[in-house]
Amino acid sequence: MGLGLVLTLAGCSAPPQPVPEPTGEDLERAWRVAVGSDDPLDQTLAQVYAMAMNSHETPTVVVQADDATAVELAVGLAATAPGSDSSPETPDDETAAVIEGTGETPDDRYEMVVARTMPLAEALDPEGFADLTAPDEENGRGPAAEPEELAALVESQLSRAQLFEPTTAVLRNGLIITTVTAENYEVDAEEETAFDELAERCGELSIGVTGSLPDAAPLLNETYGCAPAEIHAGREDELIELLITAEIDAALMTSSHPDVDDHALVTVTDARRAFPQDQYAPLVSSRIAEEVPGVVEDISLALDDEALLTLRRLIHGEDALEPEDAAVYWLVDEGLLAEPESWG
Repeated sequence: MGLGLVLTLAGCSAPPQPVPEPTGEDLERAWRVAVGSDDPLDQTLAQVYAMAMNSHETPTVVVQADDATAVELAVGLAATAPGSDSSPETPDDETAAVIEGTGETPDDRYEMVVARTMPLAEALDPEGFADLTAPDEENGRGPAAEPEELAALVESQLSRAQLFEPTTAVLRNGLIITTVTAENYEVDAEEETAFDELAERCGELSIGVTGSLPDAAPLLNETYGCAPAEIHAGREDELIELLITAEIDAALMTSSHPDVDDHALVTVTDARRAFPQDQYAPLVSSRIAEEVPGVVEDISLALDDEALLTLRRLIHGEDALEPEDAAVYWLVDEGLLAEPESWG
């Protein structure tokens, strides 16, 4: 990141010192950022936002919700109860989603969730999401919505929460191949037509796909005319291992996985936008939205593609840091926090 941007984000002054997690009275009044999964990246991003707010005199803690996904937590905070006729513009307290067996609404348990915009948009407005993702026959584009469209759809459905600025980083899926495969198939990944050219020989390929892309086979066929010889499902780490050991020819997965860079793999861009592109975004209860410090927007701006790759690398592999430690390291490296005194 350039020095000018760091100075802008830091308000042209020295960055604040990290603040310990709130205790006592501060803990009682602290805002809570809910994490709905054990995904290390979700946890790390929640820590990044919470630590930044703590350092700006806004006591905040991260709370783990083991009984819900991030999307379920966000929907609970964002909308009226399922099946309610209340419009987003005129929320009715009687229609607030109540947590079964507690008598509490989500807003009683947490005030903020960092969620991905694509699954959130689909959960909040299935029909609107289906319209956004309808294939466009005129330009040959696939069914993935633009990130800006997803954010706008989410905002249109909010009755009890506010969507803050999404991260600059966009999570994109691409076809990951080795340099040997690129050479054998004469693929120039810099060319926008690279995916189309590789698709012409798709029948020779064994392709791995992540579980987050359940409709990969039909999307490949409908968008690129690609019908692979074999499709293997697996986690991204597993697919990378299969790829570098030549057990598969390509892996359809997020291009920001740290092993893509570490193993000098080649990303063939999904130029026709067949597969999801979305962002992380803080969703904040309307009850506190006006009090949220500006550093939240600064964090979203600073979380660009390079930052996301850095964070994923910090929490990946045998020497992975805990999410809290990775968050501190990144904030200090970006000039958004001063070095902790314990670092010496």
